[in-house]
Amino acid sequence: MTRKILLIEDSEAISKSIIVNLQENGYKVYSSETITEGLKILSENKIGLIIADVNLKNSKIIDFTSNIADDSKYNLIPLLMLSSEEGKVSNKSISGIEEWIIKPFSTDKLLKTVRKFSI
Repeated sequence: MTRKILLIEDSEAISKSIIVNLQENGYKVYSSETITEGLKILSENKIGLIIADVNLKNSKIIDFTSNIADDSKYNLIPLLMLSSEEGKVSNKSISGIEEWIIKPFSTDKLLKTVRKFSI
């Protein structure tokens, strides 16, 4: 069975790189540039892992994490957060975040972290 991941990332270059690397390792990746689109994808598919950028344009990631943390259909899905700012990692109080991945990151780091949480 293919493991399904939702990627919410508004940088096309980063998104493409992540998608290619995950697909080459047997993952099905649903990609979104916005929280609204990500929530729609989440509601329409059985997702096993969410990877999201903390700094989405015109969006507050706290709104997304609150939505999924408060919904019993989604609150058990692991959430990996991407950040280009090392300081963001210290904010562990954002609900539901399992782990932070600091940009730039290696393919090995990404895959190791994904495997740790994927079903």
